[in-house]
Amino acid sequence: MDRLLLTLTIIFVSLLAGYGIRQWVSSGRAPLSETALLRLRLIIQKAAMFGLIPVSAMLSLWGLPSPDPRLLSLPVLGLAAWTAGGAFALFFARLMRLSPAKTGSLYCCGTFTNIGAVGTLVAVMYFGEQAIAIASLYRLCEEMFYFSVALPVARRFGEKPREGSARRFRLDPVLAAIVAALALGLALNLAGVSRPAAFGFLSSAAMLAGTVCFLLSIGMGLRLSRMACHAKESAAVSLIKFVLVPVLITSLAMLAGLGGVEDGMPLKVVAILSAMPVAMNALIPPSLFDLDLDLANACWVFTTLELVVVLPIIILILPLL
Repeated sequence: MDRLLLTLTIIFVSLLAGYGIRQWVSSGRAPLSETALLRLRLIIQKAAMFGLIPVSAMLSLWGLPSPDPRLLSLPVLGLAAWTAGGAFALFFARLMRLSPAKTGSLYCCGTFTNIGAVGTLVAVMYFGEQAIAIASLYRLCEEMFYFSVALPVARRFGEKPREGSARRFRLDPVLAAIVAALALGLALNLAGVSRPAAFGFLSSAAMLAGTVCFLLSIGMGLRLSRMACHAKESAAVSLIKFVLVPVLITSLAMLAGLGGVEDGMPLKVVAILSAMPVAMNALIPPSLFDLDLDLANACWVFTTLELVVVLPIIILILPLL
């Protein structure tokens, strides 16, 4: 229970702190302008995405004892989760007879999942530093899938992309940073290079700092607008994120034999990662392709707030796996 409360506190205090800073700037009483706030957000995000999170993943994979070949199924399970989430979203959009703009936004919300900032944090709080390596392998193909599959699909439901947006959707450098970090960590592991004991603490500390930075920057950009108008769509996304995808992916993880690796720890980490809320990245395609940004914003806020209920349920289910 203490770990659960600590996890929820870290998530929501970081978000609220960022949102409070944004409100302070918007009031005109802060020494920062809106432009300066945007620059600060970008600096914090880059520090997390290009520094803290890749370093944490590298150190964790380096220290992972005797990687089991069955862990190679983790990237496939990640791909299956994002693909299934998008497919379920398109099914519900058709069922609710949504417009193309709303369908595109619902697809983004079904696909984009908050694994790095929230999922990894929850896993590490319960399973320690080794969960970082498991989570990193699970999301190995995340950026590649988003940019090569999810974004082109979302674009089909929108209007003509805004000027310059095509240039903005190149392969994200975050992918290069994560892949390079994982490759270095794996190379050191397979080469038998002994990792200094202090690096275990450093890995967890870097992950925690990266999570706080990322959530803080998200809070700085949060805009609450007309969320109540999208309760039906938010309910559908909640069903996808917290029931349909977790049941499917956890079942596949069992079939892949992850329950027999390290006392089932990878299976339980997958169960956590597959039941995470909408990622903030889901707001990017709607803003570029003239999809329904309010719908995406509502789904992101609702599913994030629902962690207060979802996380205790996940923790109760984990011992049964």
